[in-house]
Amino acid sequence: HGDKSLLAEPVFERLAKTYGKSVAQIILRWHTQLGHVVIPGSRNPEHIRANIDLFDFELTQDDMNDIATVDREKRYYTATKEALEGYLSFAPDFDAQE
Repeated sequence: HGDKSLLAEPVFERLAKTYGKSVAQIILRWHTQLGHVVIPGSRNPEHIRANIDLFDFELTQDDMNDIATVDREKRYYTATKEALEGYLSFAPDFDAQE
């Protein structure tokens, strides 16, 4: 989730600069390398394109270890009842898509 304190972590900023990616892309890549299923959401077409642009680089084991030190035993996203109901009721109009 786009927690400002998480996005400002120096390790993510350093890796984003190293790989020429955004901090969000570094975090998403970390999750995918761990084998997590990642379903990023955005309505911004630029962000949607960036969210899938994760497969032209790979974080090294040292990078993965550095990211592991960020664990602050803090949950960065907790879905509210309203949010969960919104997810369940979301029904895109696939027929209207080009």
